[in-house]
Amino acid sequence: MYRVNPLKRNVLITTDEVIFHAPTGHTVDPRSIEQSIIVAEEGIIRVALGYDFYRALVDAKNLLITSGNIDAQRTLIMASIPEGSQDVNLQEGMILNALEYMSAENQTLWTEHLWKLVAEVVILVAYPEGFVQLGTEGVHHKAPPAGPMTTGVVSPDLRTMKWAMDKKHMMRIDPLRESMHLWLCKQQKADSTKYTLYEKACDCNADGVAYKRKTDLVLGIYDDDETTNCCE
Repeated sequence: MYRVNPLKRNVLITTDEVIFHAPTGHTVDPRSIEQSIIVAEEGIIRVALGYDFYRALVDAKNLLITSGNIDAQRTLIMASIPEGSQDVNLQEGMILNALEYMSAENQTLWTEHLWKLVAEVVILVAYPEGFVQLGTEGVHHKAPPAGPMTTGVVSPDLRTMKWAMDKKHMMRIDPLRESMHLWLCKQQKADSTKYTLYEKACDCNADGVAYKRKTDLVLGIYDDDETTNCCE
């Protein structure tokens, strides 16, 4: 899937990929997602992967269009879309973001774990801006707060927003992040030449707290024998 990256710097995910893999309504504003991608990746994903691994992945998934590659890239894109589609208006200086640019090894990581994780993180970071926004009137609610006289779409109260963000982090992002870590450790154990840039410690006994946070909804849901040593 070839997409123009309008952010003028290499990133892992595009707005289309976020919408595909994250819990959003069909009317979500793509710009609200786009403006959260860099913050989400730098604040959470880069930390989860480590600096060198993150940079290698984003650099692999993005390509700067130059006079030397523009014709070849146009041909690749046209071959990937339905016959009869309109010609792609590529220009020098554009950045293309595509899974196809990544190695087979990293494509597997992306489709198995990273795509879903990054999409969820972007939505989490976008949540506060969906609640209040800075505009010409100053900081204001995106919609009237909930109340007995309001109808239609309304903003939740702050307590509900905090609850939703906490639960997203606890019940969706933390388990996904831990699952990716476990998977990467097993890949490295099976083949020491794989994912060599991933340098997070694979001793699960030393770092298994995040996905076992307390929750008053379901206790022990992620407990199993496998977590005693993720590299076995």
